[in-house]
Amino acid sequence: MSKTIRVAAIQTKRRTISYKIGGPEAALPAVRENLDELVALAERAADMGCDIVALPEDTLGVLEWESGHWDDVAALLRPAEAEMLARLGEVAARRNMAIICCNDCSDGDDVYNTAILLGRDGEEAGRYLKVQLPVGEQARTRGDRFPVFDVEGIGSVGMCICYDMVFPETTRALALGGADIVFHLTMGGASMAKGDASLAAFRTRAADNFIYLVVAFRGGGSMVIGPQGEILADGGGEPDAIVTADIDLSGGREAGDALGGTVTDFRARLFGERVPSAYGILTDPAPPGVGRLRHIDVPSREAAAALSAEGMTTGADAFYEADRLRAEGETDEARRQFQHLAEHFGTLWIGRVARERLAAMDD
Repeated sequence: MSKTIRVAAIQTKRRTISYKIGGPEAALPAVRENLDELVALAERAADMGCDIVALPEDTLGVLEWESGHWDDVAALLRPAEAEMLARLGEVAARRNMAIICCNDCSDGDDVYNTAILLGRDGEEAGRYLKVQLPVGEQARTRGDRFPVFDVEGIGSVGMCICYDMVFPETTRALALGGADIVFHLTMGGASMAKGDASLAAFRTRAADNFIYLVVAFRGGGSMVIGPQGEILADGGGEPDAIVTADIDLSGGREAGDALGGTVTDFRARLFGERVPSAYGILTDPAPPGVGRLRHIDVPSREAAAALSAEGMTTGADAFYEADRLRAEGETDEARRQFQHLAEHFGTLWIGRVARERLAAMDD
């Protein structure tokens, strides 16, 4: 049965709580200030007639603070999560609009990068724990499945977070689980460093599975993509934009077949013609191809966590200082600092962007 709903990605500007602010008791008021602004954005989306909206990864902006206070994260994350769900849940219930948010959440001794779905009644309808953790998130605990949730009046919803998008298995698992629409919550696109590669991944993941994909990307690049990879809405770089599209979850999957006919729901045909017995290699932990690839050294969990924390705190400070020197014409000192950052941080964003700055200075 055909039904049109209005979906949205809330493209928030950067709201980051500094690690320099102090301990949990100092950070919680800053969380509340961010929540005030996020609630106002959710109200704007409701005024636009949205049925379901998604906020980006690190919704509350606490990631930098966590990096400087890892031993105290639970003391902030637990009350922050409770207030986030209460405040956004109140908006969801009062405005009859489902809301998805994403933040680190503490559970016992574990911290999970967590996407939470609030139904139109304001109650938690489900949560997803990030499965694919990049090197910089190794201090966190990974999830172990890709759940799909039915939302009354909307449809079947799946969620994924940032680095998950690099792996095509993510969206295929969600689609096979019944998701008609997947919400991708991110601070880094599809985690492919280059924007064109991330865009190609978004469009391909949608078209591979004939699903709608909503990308909630902090700072810019949020979009809604149709089941054949078409971009239905694009937020560009506008801060605090509400990126909306009207979609029919039962439509958009028409395609031609090899005999010249038209299939009204090509996903039904695609999934019906799968040959699972031939796909065993996809779950083989040591397939032959891996043995033929060159070895990539990956830091230990502890070393990776420490380097990532440094990159979010003092390393970021050093990068912005080098950028200031470059802008003010002190190129020799800027070059020296960028070279150190490139060597020290390797493939983390600071190392990558430092190398880009050095290349630009050499042109």
